[in-house]
Amino acid sequence: SVISMFSNAYSDVPVDTWNTYWQWSTAQVEDYVVADDNTKMYTSLNFVGIEFLNPTIDASAMTHFHLDVYAPDGTDFKVKLVSFPPALTSGVETQDVVVDADSVPPFNGDGTWSSLDIPLSDFVLPADWDWAHVGQLVLSTTDAQLVLVDNVYWHD
Repeated sequence: SVISMFSNAYSDVPVDTWNTYWQWSTAQVEDYVVADDNTKMYTSLNFVGIEFLNPTIDASAMTHFHLDVYAPDGTDFKVKLVSFPPALTSGVETQDVVVDADSVPPFNGDGTWSSLDIPLSDFVLPADWDWAHVGQLVLSTTDAQLVLVDNVYWHD
């Protein structure tokens, strides 16, 4: 089973925005084609919010979060998720999952694609977390200013 947010291989669910333009974010996004494949290209990336609240994603039956990332340089890439449990008035967020050259899966900020297939068990969950109502994804880095993102999906 796959819940795709962005991929040429699957039908995608609705995503409200690929850049929330939150305060202090310097990220810019544009659609970019590489070898007839659609990607999202982030420039000036420090962090970016990706929002999918209408509707949220029910990832409760999934085991992994996947995305392919290309960066010509950089040493780390971070992924954070935000859930919006119906009983709360605001979202609750995981800690960053940090991927680098030594992590499993590794981030190759050397001009090659990194296939990041992250087990959901790698996310440190706060109290009140609800996998049935995931509504935001936050990508960040300390030094990968240019990043292409493709094949963003959940799977079991």
